[in-house]
Amino acid sequence: MAASGGTGSLDQFNAGEVNVNGFELLLNYNLVRKGNKFSVPISLGYTYTNSEFQNAFGSSDGLSSNTSGDEMPYIPKHQFNTTLSIEHSDFEINLNGRFNGEFRTQAGAGSIPYNEKVASNFIVDISAKYAMTKRLNLTTNIINVFNNTYAVSRVPSGLRPGHPFGIYGGLEFSF
Repeated sequence: MAASGGTGSLDQFNAGEVNVNGFELLLNYNLVRKGNKFSVPISLGYTYTNSEFQNAFGSSDGLSSNTSGDEMPYIPKHQFNTTLSIEHSDFEINLNGRFNGEFRTQAGAGSIPYNEKVASNFIVDISAKYAMTKRLNLTTNIINVFNNTYAVSRVPSGLRPGHPFGIYGGLEFSF
Protein backbone atom coordinates (compact mmCIF):
# COMPACT_ATOMS: atom_id res chain seq x y z
CA MET A 1 0.00 0.00 0.00
CA ALA A 2 1.29 3.45 -0.80
CA ALA A 3 0.15 6.91 0.15
CA SER A 4 0.28 9.67 -2.35
CA GLY A 5 -0.34 13.34 -2.62
CA GLY A 6 -2.52 15.09 -5.12
CA THR A 7 -3.09 13.02 -8.20
CA GLY A 8 -2.20 9.57 -6.85
CA SER A 9 0.94 9.31 -9.01
CA LEU A 10 3.29 9.09 -6.00
CA ASP A 11 5.44 11.73 -7.73
CA GLN A 12 6.68 14.50 -5.49
CA PHE A 13 7.25 18.02 -6.70
CA ASN A 14 8.14 21.42 -5.35
CA ALA A 15 5.65 24.17 -6.15
CA GLY A 16 8.06 27.01 -5.33
CA GLU A 17 7.92 29.70 -2.70
CA VAL A 18 4.78 30.52 -0.74
CA ASN A 19 4.29 33.23 1.86
CA VAL A 20 1.95 32.01 4.59
CA ASN A 21 0.85 34.42 7.31
CA GLY A 22 -2.10 35.18 9.51
CA PHE A 23 -3.04 35.42 13.13
CA GLU A 24 -4.49 33.28 15.84
CA LEU A 25 -6.54 34.23 18.88
CA LEU A 26 -7.16 31.92 21.84
CA LEU A 27 -9.31 32.88 24.82
CA ASN A 28 -9.69 30.64 27.88
CA TYR A 29 -11.88 31.38 30.89
CA ASN A 30 -13.28 29.39 33.82
CA LEU A 31 -16.94 30.26 34.41
CA VAL A 32 -16.76 29.00 38.03
CA ARG A 33 -14.65 30.54 40.77
CA LYS A 34 -11.71 28.63 42.20
CA GLY A 35 -12.44 26.53 45.27
CA ASN A 36 -15.61 24.89 43.90
CA LYS A 37 -15.91 21.13 43.36
CA PHE A 38 -16.59 21.83 39.69
CA SER A 39 -14.73 23.70 37.02
CA VAL A 40 -16.46 25.02 33.88
CA PRO A 41 -13.76 26.14 31.46
CA ILE A 42 -14.63 27.66 28.11
CA SER A 43 -12.21 28.07 25.24
CA LEU A 44 -12.63 30.08 22.03
CA GLY A 45 -10.07 29.95 19.24
CA TYR A 46 -9.94 31.64 15.85
CA THR A 47 -7.31 31.31 13.11
CA TYR A 48 -6.99 33.44 9.99
CA THR A 49 -4.52 32.15 7.38
CA ASN A 50 -3.39 33.89 4.22
CA SER A 51 -1.18 32.22 1.62
CA GLU A 52 0.32 33.50 -1.62
CA PHE A 53 2.60 31.84 -4.14
CA GLN A 54 5.62 34.02 -4.86
CA ASN A 55 6.41 32.50 -8.25
CA ALA A 56 4.79 30.56 -11.08
CA PHE A 57 4.96 26.77 -11.23
CA GLY A 58 3.97 24.03 -13.65
CA SER A 59 4.46 20.33 -12.85
CA SER A 60 6.07 17.95 -15.30
CA ASP A 61 2.83 15.93 -15.51
CA GLY A 62 0.88 19.03 -16.51
CA LEU A 63 -1.72 18.44 -13.78
CA SER A 64 -0.62 21.14 -11.34
CA SER A 65 0.22 24.77 -11.94
CA ASN A 66 -0.03 28.16 -10.35
CA THR A 67 0.86 31.75 -11.05
CA SER A 68 2.44 34.25 -8.74
CA GLY A 69 -0.21 35.63 -6.35
CA ASP A 70 -2.33 32.45 -6.29
CA GLU A 71 -3.55 31.08 -2.96
CA MET A 72 -2.20 27.76 -1.78
CA PRO A 73 -4.79 24.95 -1.94
CA TYR A 74 -6.19 23.12 1.10
CA ILE A 75 -5.73 26.01 3.53
CA PRO A 76 -8.98 27.57 4.77
CA LYS A 77 -8.77 31.28 5.50
CA HIS A 78 -11.02 30.99 8.56
CA GLN A 79 -11.09 28.35 11.30
CA PHE A 80 -12.93 28.57 14.61
CA ASN A 81 -13.03 26.21 17.57
CA THR A 82 -14.92 26.40 20.84
CA THR A 83 -15.03 24.07 23.82
CA LEU A 84 -17.22 24.12 26.92
CA SER A 85 -16.37 21.63 29.66
CA ILE A 86 -17.64 20.52 33.03
CA GLU A 87 -14.84 19.07 35.13
CA HIS A 88 -14.83 17.33 38.49
CA SER A 89 -12.25 15.09 40.14
CA ASP A 90 -14.41 12.06 39.20
CA PHE A 91 -15.47 13.01 35.66
CA GLU A 92 -15.37 15.50 32.81
CA ILE A 93 -17.73 16.28 29.93
CA ASN A 94 -16.61 18.31 26.92
CA LEU A 95 -18.70 19.89 24.18
CA ASN A 96 -16.64 20.98 21.17
CA GLY A 97 -17.65 22.86 18.03
CA ARG A 98 -15.30 23.43 15.12
CA PHE A 99 -15.73 25.47 11.97
CA ASN A 100 -13.53 25.12 8.90
CA GLY A 101 -14.05 27.73 6.21
CA GLU A 102 -14.23 26.89 2.53
CA PHE A 103 -10.96 26.28 0.73
CA ARG A 104 -9.71 25.71 -2.78
CA THR A 105 -8.31 22.40 -4.02
CA GLN A 106 -6.27 23.95 -6.83
CA ALA A 107 -4.02 26.99 -6.63
CA GLY A 108 -5.86 30.11 -7.76
CA ALA A 109 -7.03 33.59 -6.91
CA GLY A 110 -10.41 35.27 -6.54
CA SER A 111 -13.64 33.34 -6.09
CA ILE A 112 -13.26 29.59 -5.95
CA PRO A 113 -14.81 27.68 -8.87
CA TYR A 114 -17.40 25.13 -7.69
CA ASN A 115 -15.43 22.15 -9.01
CA GLU A 116 -12.30 23.30 -7.09
CA LYS A 117 -14.01 24.11 -3.78
CA VAL A 118 -14.50 22.26 -0.51
CA ALA A 119 -17.36 24.02 1.27
CA SER A 120 -17.19 25.23 4.85
CA ASN A 121 -18.52 23.05 7.66
CA PHE A 122 -19.37 23.17 11.35
CA ILE A 123 -19.09 19.96 13.37
CA VAL A 124 -20.03 19.29 17.01
CA ASP A 125 -18.37 16.58 19.11
CA ILE A 126 -18.91 15.44 22.72
CA SER A 127 -16.44 13.58 24.87
CA ALA A 128 -16.58 12.31 28.43
CA LYS A 129 -14.31 10.66 30.95
CA TYR A 130 -15.22 8.93 34.21
CA ALA A 131 -12.67 7.95 36.86
CA MET A 132 -13.51 4.37 37.79
CA THR A 133 -10.46 4.17 40.06
CA LYS A 134 -7.44 6.38 40.68
CA ARG A 135 -5.69 4.81 37.66
CA LEU A 136 -8.52 3.63 35.42
CA ASN A 137 -10.83 5.91 33.40
CA LEU A 138 -13.77 5.05 31.21
CA THR A 139 -13.82 7.27 28.09
CA THR A 140 -16.28 7.97 25.32
CA ASN A 141 -16.23 10.23 22.30
CA ILE A 142 -19.15 11.11 20.03
CA ILE A 143 -17.94 12.56 16.74
CA ASN A 144 -20.18 14.63 14.46
CA VAL A 145 -23.12 14.60 16.87
CA PHE A 146 -25.60 15.92 14.28
CA ASN A 147 -24.33 13.59 11.53
CA ASN A 148 -23.57 16.51 9.20
CA THR A 149 -22.53 15.57 5.69
CA TYR A 150 -19.42 17.48 4.68
CA ALA A 151 -16.43 17.16 2.39
CA VAL A 152 -12.75 17.32 3.36
CA SER A 153 -11.01 16.89 -0.01
CA ARG A 154 -11.49 16.60 -3.78
CA VAL A 155 -8.38 14.68 -4.80
CA PRO A 156 -7.39 12.23 -6.04
CA SER A 157 -10.82 11.17 -7.37
CA GLY A 158 -13.54 13.63 -6.44
CA LEU A 159 -15.12 14.72 -3.19
CA ARG A 160 -14.04 12.89 -0.05
CA PRO A 161 -16.48 12.82 2.87
CA GLY A 162 -15.74 13.90 6.42
CA HIS A 163 -16.27 11.66 9.43
CA PRO A 164 -19.91 10.61 9.86
CA PHE A 165 -21.60 10.22 13.25
CA GLY A 166 -19.53 7.89 15.39
CA ILE A 167 -19.35 6.73 18.98
CA TYR A 168 -16.10 5.44 20.44
CA GLY A 169 -15.37 4.17 23.92
CA GLY A 170 -12.33 3.03 25.75
CA LEU A 171 -10.44 2.46 28.92
CA GLU A 172 -7.55 4.69 29.93
CA PHE A 173 -5.01 3.28 32.35
CA SER A 174 -2.24 5.35 33.92
CA PHE A 175 0.81 3.99 35.69
